[in-house]
Amino acid sequence: METIKFQLTPFSLEVDGYLVDVLEVLERKLVTGDTWFFAVVQIHYKGITSRKYTLAVRSEKELINKLKIEITKIKYLELMYGLKEVERLIT
Repeated sequence: METIKFQLTPFSLEVDGYLVDVLEVLERKLVTGDTWFFAVVQIHYKGITSRKYTLAVRSEKELINKLKIEITKIKYLELMYGLKEVERLIT
């Protein structure tokens, strides 16, 4: 028997120690039969709330991996340019 995970949006996840809001998830089936999900997310990083943006994923695991990549990009921006520049770029 297959187990189905079901969560109502919006909900929050903790990824790499930072809060991520998943505001909406849309499911789309392609002509090829593949199922893709479009998740609208918002990252909270050190008191800064990012703008809302969409990630195209095929599974919850892929969503978490893509969010880890996005948070790593933000950390890199902070390391190179400082927190004020991070705020300017992600809001």
